[in-house]
Amino acid sequence: CRVCLQIKHGPAAQGLKFCIAPHRTPSRAMADAAQVKALEALVEKLKDDPTLVHAPELKFFKDFLHSWGAEVPSKPAGKSGTPTGGSGPQRVDPPAPPPPESEEEEEEEEPEEPEEEDPERLPEDPEPFPDKGPEGELELSDQDLDRQGEAKQAAAEALEDGDTQKALDKYTEAIKIGNVSAMMYAKRAEILLKLKKPRACISDCDAALKVNPDSGKAYKIRGKAHRRLGHWEEAHKDLSTAQKLDFDDDLVDVQKFVAEKNKKIEERKTRQRLKDEKRKVKEMKRRKAQAQREYEEAKKAEAAGGGFPGMGGMGGMGGMPG
Repeated sequence: CRVCLQIKHGPAAQGLKFCIAPHRTPSRAMADAAQVKALEALVEKLKDDPTLVHAPELKFFKDFLHSWGAEVPSKPAGKSGTPTGGSGPQRVDPPAPPPPESEEEEEEEEPEEPEEEDPERLPEDPEPFPDKGPEGELELSDQDLDRQGEAKQAAAEALEDGDTQKALDKYTEAIKIGNVSAMMYAKRAEILLKLKKPRACISDCDAALKVNPDSGKAYKIRGKAHRRLGHWEEAHKDLSTAQKLDFDDDLVDVQKFVAEKNKKIEERKTRQRLKDEKRKVKEMKRRKAQAQREYEEAKKAEAAGGGFPGMGGMGGMGGMPG
């Protein structure tokens, strides 16, 4: 029959055949039920989206409608009738959800080792600290120099007698006269440490090193004070410098003890640094993957503008009997 039509232009509609006019032969039916069903399905598709009539595989149908004087919806602007990459309409699927990131198991934070009990640890002593000497070089009279010498001698005698507080007072008296040497500050710092005033001791050592940056005694006393406060890194640095400037056998055990403490701190810092670097690399990879996904989704969305959403396969029409 000339008016029998068979859709055979697209993979989604192969085998679909139906009549749209009665045969001249009265013995044959116009169309069987399956063919009518297929036609109804096509019409329903076109009702849902009239622009599908511009699909290449339905060109024969559009031409047929035109031949009967029917009007078809205009072709949407900006949409290509021939999707890229195939002879028929392409199915445009929604962007697939990003694959779950294969997160490496976060390394558990390494708990800090509990601080070992340190019987020699001292509490921090509050300010104010003993007075320092006047700034700059002064013209001291003979009387001033005599008074200063007498105060220093009295401090030494007080130390011999075991009167540490009197020794501190006498050294402070001598220091306040002026022109204080690094040794005077270092000796008073030593007395302050004996009186369990480590911060005041450190303050005097700082003053001594300001007068003489190469004072081995000042480094040694300050290193001991940091050790008593548990400042292991500062103690290690000061004691190492002191031994370089003026080696002292009596300092070896303290230096070894402090070096072990400092080593543990350095190892912990190294582990933390490597962990931070690993996190940084991981975060950079995550951001790069996220940017790549967003870029690909944007490309898919742009490509979808030329396709036929929902057209893929002409659901329900494939495999119809001929």
